Amino acid sequence: MRVNVTWADIRAGKSTRTMECMVALALKRELGVNYASVGHRSATILIDGQYVKLYLPSEVKNKIKFWDRFHFVLPFSFQLSSLGFLAG
Repeated sequence: MRVNVTWADIRAGKSTRTMECMVALALKRELGVNYASVGHRSATILIDGQYVKLYLPSEVKNKIKFWDRFHFVLPFSFQLSSLGFLAG
């Protein structure tokens, strides 16, 4: 599955806020979930009452770190594979 982080996600996102960052907002929108919490390497989402951990590609980690530090990033997309899902 391809996840697109849009200008709207970037503008509405808040740096260093795990549930309100640009990637969390994109995951909520793209996956149709109400809860997403994102770190540098993984994200946790709530699907059907169960928390699921997603491992993020390394380029996403780099984008998040850059955004947290400089408060600027261009829209981007990344691929989530089924190997990225691990039930928690």
